Amino acid sequence: MLKNNKLNLLISIVCAIVLWAYITTVINPETERTIANIPVELINIEALNDRGFTDSDVTPPQIEIVVAGARSEVARLTWTDFRATADVAGYSKGTATVPVTVYTPNNIELVEIRPEAVQVEVVDLITVFKPVHLEFEESFSFGTEPGFIEVTPVEMAVVGVAEAVDTVDYIRALVPEGALTEELSTFRVEVVAIDREGQPVYNVSLSQRLIEVTGALCTTKRVPLHIETIGEPHESVEVTYMFIPNFITIRGAAADIEGIEEVTGRPVDLSSITSTVELSIDDLYLDLPEGIEVANASANLSVRIEVQGIARKEFRYTADMIEIRNLAPSLSGHVNTGSVVVTVLAPRDIIDDIMQDDIRLYVDAEETIRPGSAIEMEVLAEYDIEIKEISIEPIMVRVTIIRE
Repeated sequence: MLKNNKLNLLISIVCAIVLWAYITTVINPETERTIANIPVELINIEALNDRGFTDSDVTPPQIEIVVAGARSEVARLTWTDFRATADVAGYSKGTATVPVTVYTPNNIELVEIRPEAVQVEVVDLITVFKPVHLEFEESFSFGTEPGFIEVTPVEMAVVGVAEAVDTVDYIRALVPEGALTEELSTFRVEVVAIDREGQPVYNVSLSQRLIEVTGALCTTKRVPLHIETIGEPHESVEVTYMFIPNFITIRGAAADIEGIEEVTGRPVDLSSITSTVELSIDDLYLDLPEGIEVANASANLSVRIEVQGIARKEFRYTADMIEIRNLAPSLSGHVNTGSVVVTVLAPRDIIDDIMQDDIRLYVDAEETIRPGSAIEMEVLAEYDIEIKEISIEPIMVRVTIIRE
């Protein structure tokens, strides 16, 4: 009986070996297969970063491998079943040849790696600071808008290779719908780097992933704006255009804004203006109650005063250069005063073109009825040019009238 059991066991072992050999050589033989497009993960990038370096590759290098195993196992493999790494720790700036390590599933033999090493360009790691722009996912109803917004931080460090960092225009913080309420509150918002086309930039690092935002949902209101002007323009300038807005839109809590009927600002002193100016909201020092601020619709509101420079020019006229007009046919006359001085104020850009011949001086003798005596007459000026102001000194001259 014992001998029969041993014989049966031996026969079973032999059959199993024969069956295994049949399966592995005929039904499921060992085979080789090439797996392509396996991305190589660069590891220990942090070690490069700590030394001020990084890799310049936006997309990871790829390899192909040859593996062996049971045909049924190998047939099911894809590139996602493998992990390929290249350890960049210890390399310095320049082109580095880094060996590739491939991790395979159980029962799969790695036959070959093509190539066995990848070229990694180690470059300087640069840092720039970009502003944080707050954007809102929510479309606010008419008469409401975000207010009392504070963002911390207002700018963030962007770290990466020059080619990637240079594409970043700003940092976007998108406030989700419903985050703002009528009560002032503080919450956190995720940020992402954005390029000049408005697209996300993912191959850079930011100094932090979240920012703090403080704000509230406000009610807006349009009210009259009163800004006075005081003083007179300086003698060296002339005001050619003045715009002062009559209305302003403000925002705040509905209860706070309801009773506000107008807003006033600090008067604009014209005597202090010597060149064209545009005064922004901040320059106007608006008298706004606590809890009220300027709304978006009036954020760019401004007072604009345009002036042109005025220059002075003097001409001296002798007596024979002053014409006597409207004398009766039987009368003649001459000016006894030696000379007069004419002072002209005109725009600076044309003052040099004004000549003495452009201004004609005369006295009007139409009312003269007594020849033979010296009479004081007012000197008048005639001109066809752009003059802001003209003065004559002395304004009165003595004229002798005689009968011919």
